Amino acid sequence: MPSLPPRPRLRLHWRRLLLGVTLAAAAALSGCKTIHSVKIDAINNPAKSLGTSYRLEMNDPSGSQPEEVAQDARVLVKSALAARGMYEAPPNGAAEMVITAEYGVGPGQMKIVYKPSDSSLGGIATLGRGSPKPILVFEKYIKLTAREAAAAPPEPRAGGRRASAPRGEELWSLTVSVEDEKKDLGPYLAVLASTSVDYIGANSGSELHVAVDASTAEGNLRRRSGQ
Repeated sequence: MPSLPPRPRLRLHWRRLLLGVTLAAAAALSGCKTIHSVKIDAINNPAKSLGTSYRLEMNDPSGSQPEEVAQDARVLVKSALAARGMYEAPPNGAAEMVITAEYGVGPGQMKIVYKPSDSSLGGIATLGRGSPKPILVFEKYIKLTAREAAAAPPEPRAGGRRASAPRGEELWSLTVSVEDEKKDLGPYLAVLASTSVDYIGANSGSELHVAVDASTAEGNLRRRSGQ
């Protein structure tokens, strides 16, 4: 089956990292919030309906995430899908789509950022653009991909071998990620899952960045999913 059509990607480079560092600096000055700059990249198949029932397949490509993180990822992904009116089909029931949820931490990459510099002008503290500084950052991500549920495999061939079922056509795909100097995925799961709600089944048109308050992310997700 054909995959979704490619589209141009928007590359932000230093502006993206400057945004993240600036948000973190502002949060530190306020002393009360942790704000993450979440990157969103979503695409859909406009010729297909969104669907409501699904089978969920979780995938940790590195196999390095602890069991509690895997469990939290499953719960939070299901909450995000519920917030969009989707539900998990019963074990013996039919599902309209198969959703694969991939999650993990990417390899570290060196980036050049501009740490905001503090200054004082007439007794008023201000933030300015400082000197470039190389830092090692890690991408924490959740990627959701939905495909049409494939039909059951055909009857066994001669010799008893059953043909494999065809893969269903891709309906939509969404990646949400946060990039900073920390490597643990667990503390970011609620931020990523809550951000994904508004973009499940949507087309973002380009790479987007939104500021998300970590302290309210899980509560907002529970409220929207009816938990």
